[in-house]
Amino acid sequence: MAKNTRGIEVAEIIPDKCIACQICIGECPVGAIELNSDGVAQVDPEVCIGCGKCFESCPVGAVSYEKKKRKKVVEAKPSGPDVEGRGHSGVAVFIETADGLGAPVSWELTGKASELAKQLGTRVLGFVVGSNVDGVAREAIAYGCDEVHVMDDPLLGRYFSASFGKALADMCAEVSPEILLVGATALGRDLAGVVATRLETGLTADCTGLFIEKETGLLLMTRPTFGGNIMATIFCRQKRPQMSSVRPRVFAMPAKDPTRKTANIVSHAFAPPALELPEIVRFIPTASQGGTDIVDYPALVVAGRGACDQASLPLLEELAKLIGGVVACSRPVVQAGLLPYERQVGQTGKTVAPRLYIGVGVSGAVQHLVAIQGAGKIVAINSDPNAPIFRVADAGIVGNYQQIIPELIAQLRDKRL
Repeated sequence: MAKNTRGIEVAEIIPDKCIACQICIGECPVGAIELNSDGVAQVDPEVCIGCGKCFESCPVGAVSYEKKKRKKVVEAKPSGPDVEGRGHSGVAVFIETADGLGAPVSWELTGKASELAKQLGTRVLGFVVGSNVDGVAREAIAYGCDEVHVMDDPLLGRYFSASFGKALADMCAEVSPEILLVGATALGRDLAGVVATRLETGLTADCTGLFIEKETGLLLMTRPTFGGNIMATIFCRQKRPQMSSVRPRVFAMPAKDPTRKTANIVSHAFAPPALELPEIVRFIPTASQGGTDIVDYPALVVAGRGACDQASLPLLEELAKLIGGVVACSRPVVQAGLLPYERQVGQTGKTVAPRLYIGVGVSGAVQHLVAIQGAGKIVAINSDPNAPIFRVADAGIVGNYQQIIPELIAQLRDKRL
């Protein structure tokens, strides 16, 4: 491992792996890391103190560092309520229900909760709130919950922030989880804020990464900030539960095991809030948005600023059709009015996890890259060889997409013959 002139072993950045998320920059306690002209993180060896914080925080393994084992120093923790999770245990997931089924994002979070719980040596808890949700509770066990807590009441048949907020907050107060994860859906975003307020704890919204800090056991929650230009890592030192909301498709869906029946299901009584709930006079279903939801497709052809051309859209649509996908886009294409917002991929659009992602003229801004980290294979086509997207792509083609796409289409057609 490299050393500086003071003999300190220092960290090094692996350029090909760096995605310019800047998490390491925020974690470095001495300001030894900055982005170079190529948009890659770079360590100043003479400033680096060899603490290894950048190595521990990098979400893609782009830091080379061998941290020496040191004797753990046990420090006395401050006294007082809710300090470092005293009296709280378990990683809980709010299981959102819709039409009698669990929302896919809830199962994605259950898979992540299993990873976090393993590191903490604790259980995965499923929190189910609704009416006639026995089936969802059993499904939660199949997806990995070690214990499922249910609040089942006719008054919880429809979502209202007052009733659901009190129900979930009461359940948290009774069970005392250390961590609570909520899907960042329309319902989840509304509910998470209500629950955090009731419990007087912190909430980190729209997270793209969740990690456990080995030394403290704290949940490190990573999310884009400042318009997606940098990544921030946030933690909640004192209050519990540590709350985070996560968008759909950020984490992989775990395998379902229908034979898993060892977990307990615990029922809780619902105490309605001391206020009159609204009465639904008429329910208007969500209007269809053209029948296209890009998160459901196994392949995406994504148009970026470099392909922001109305005349080229039919070409991209032809390629998408050949690979069984659909055309999506980055924010500049939406701003230009060429495609609707529903097709936008990114932190301000949708998080996607297709088996194949083809970026055409997509530069690869941080807020776009965090939304495609779940993609199986990434192919980048861009005329700029220094475009950041090439650092995360499995395959890259440098050149004019108007010449490259027709050749791809021709070769795909030949393969089908």
